[in-house]
Amino acid sequence: MQRPWGLSGPEFLQLYWIGLALAVLVAIIVRVRVRAGHGTQPVRSLDMDELAYLAGGPRRVVETSIARLLTSGELRTSRRGTVQVTTTTSSVNPVDRAVISDSQRYTNRTVKLMIPAVSSDSVVLAIGRRLEEMGLVVNPDVAKSALRKGSIALWVLLAIGVVRWINGLAIGAPVGWLTLQLLITGVLLFLLTRRGKHVRTSKGNRVLDEARTTSSRRAATSDEALYAGAAGLVLFGGLAVYPDLTVRSSLLASSAGSSGGYTGSGYGGCSAGSSSCSSGSSCGGGGGCGGGCGGGG
Repeated sequence: MQRPWGLSGPEFLQLYWIGLALAVLVAIIVRVRVRAGHGTQPVRSLDMDELAYLAGGPRRVVETSIARLLTSGELRTSRRGTVQVTTTTSSVNPVDRAVISDSQRYTNRTVKLMIPAVSSDSVVLAIGRRLEEMGLVVNPDVAKSALRKGSIALWVLLAIGVVRWINGLAIGAPVGWLTLQLLITGVLLFLLTRRGKHVRTSKGNRVLDEARTTSSRRAATSDEALYAGAAGLVLFGGLAVYPDLTVRSSLLASSAGSSGGYTGSGYGGCSAGSSSCSSGSSCGGGGGCGGGCGGGG
């Protein structure tokens, strides 16, 4: 059996390395371009819900709302991880209203079920669209399409390499180096086509970084400790950093793994020392902690 394309083994390996480098370059360029952040609206100061979406997507918006409602006393938790409405809400925040409505619709609603349900609510999805218009996050369909197009060259190269590898086995030629190349191509395909469920743009990373820095700076001063409230902590770090240990344990008991994040620069919560409540104080009641982080730049 003749070798396809009339290339010797070393010639094919050399061309494969060149093709692999070019294919990876194309994939990287596509990823960079999709994260460039070309918005149709100017970037303005973001409110808490918009910052929460930027930090962790729709789920983080719901988590922040839960923390806010626990602080105001409109929600309470049980040891089983369920949340219940304590009062008739007077909040004008549409996300809070969606959370309250979900809690009222079901008896002993668990956080594990509430978060994905409210995450798909139109008021939460509308926040994402606003951030897309400002060029801070990437539409999931756009990100998926871009990654698929950027990986075409790698898939084509992999297919050619597999054909050559099969031919090499058939004629008894050594395929050790080609096998290594195919494995490297597969790993690169996996790495370069991976994406988080939600993707921030480079502009979105900068805005979130500035908001986090501003929040930490304000929380460091006693006069502005309210910026380190429960909702402000959850905004950046999810329910895992809720300041009240008892409430946090209750919430995490039913929502393990619920804090999805954006791909891009990773940011944790506000600094541990910035909380205005100790772990032993109750932020789930009416007056434990103040408000959350302020709208970032």
